[in-house]
Amino acid sequence: MGEIPRTATSAQGGTAPEFTARTSRRVARKGSKHPTDRARAHWLVRMNYSNRFLVCALLGLPLSAHLLDIGAPSWLWGLLIAQFYIYPHLLYWRARLARDQLRAEMPHLMMDCAASGAWAAALGFPTWLSFVLFACNNINFVAFYGGRTGVPRLVGAMGLGAAVVWFSGLHYPLNPDTGVAATVLSMVALTLYLVAFGHTGHQRALAWRKSNLKLREQYKKINALQARLREQAVRDPLTGLYNRRHLGEVLEPELARCRAARSSLAVVLIDVDHFKCINDTRGHAVGDLVLQSLAQLMQRHVRAQDMVFRYGGEEFLLLLPDISLETAAQRAEALRTAFGQTPMRVSAKEAPPLTVTLSCGVAAFPLHAEQGEALISCADQALYAAKRQGRNRTQVWQPGAHAVCG
Repeated sequence: MGEIPRTATSAQGGTAPEFTARTSRRVARKGSKHPTDRARAHWLVRMNYSNRFLVCALLGLPLSAHLLDIGAPSWLWGLLIAQFYIYPHLLYWRARLARDQLRAEMPHLMMDCAASGAWAAALGFPTWLSFVLFACNNINFVAFYGGRTGVPRLVGAMGLGAAVVWFSGLHYPLNPDTGVAATVLSMVALTLYLVAFGHTGHQRALAWRKSNLKLREQYKKINALQARLREQAVRDPLTGLYNRRHLGEVLEPELARCRAARSSLAVVLIDVDHFKCINDTRGHAVGDLVLQSLAQLMQRHVRAQDMVFRYGGEEFLLLLPDISLETAAQRAEALRTAFGQTPMRVSAKEAPPLTVTLSCGVAAFPLHAEQGEALISCADQALYAAKRQGRNRTQVWQPGAHAVCG
């Protein structure tokens, strides 16, 4: 009379799948191949054992009261003890010692129902006892198979057990009445079983909810980790700016958006003047500090829609959508001026502050180029024109003064 719920939580805290009959047969076919697997009972076998033991112990009380009322012979008392107090343990050990525990457990529900039908028929179908036997088995079958499949199987199994006993003549005369004690104990047994069944379901629901919350937390952590990894994949570790790889991912889509909106987009390439000399004379730690200071300054001077990239080495790139060429040049010049006018104290107190200058090259879409690589090439040519003119200046790409961008 064991119960296999449609949704249950395993002893390890996980959530078991819905065990329809087809699912159970499919799982059962896999079997338990290793000998040590049989040393520990499957959690479904253990659950069925506890439920079967409980319902048999409860139903034994009203049946005992009824046997007293009808003055049953000793052999029937022995059969009751065997059926309701020994039988559950035998089924448990049969399943536990089987090579395939699930396959061994599957027929036990049918055996429970057939035995219950046999008892109802043997006692002459007393109303309350028959009802309690049917109700307890019905709960288990519906929980395992569902209503559409479980009820017909239950009726068939109980009907078979009842028919065998009834037509064999091994039964008391038909008598639907039960004594007061048997009736009261039947009510108590059914109530206690329903309470126990509901409590078990409640505990499983709590365990499922706890497991579900744990899975959600793990899912959130995984999502956060993935987001952090994605962010790290597109960020420069020294400056925290976007890297060149991310520029390749966003430049063409941004150009396509500006093209569709008939808007402009400016690219500003920025180079730290004499950066190799800074590394050679002050050390790489100072050089890193210079790059970090410039990155922080650029992040403070950009709009929400602008993007700042570390293009490579001491070169940086500003992507400025929806802005005119003149405004982009003015912003580049303001950035260059602000950085050059902010001396950095990067060593001991007695050392003079370090003043670093920038060279900037500016190009715009669609004025100078239609494609991303060509636009960056124009800005690069303008940058090197600024360097040739003595550095520490901003240069806008001029078609007549530089090579033609594709």
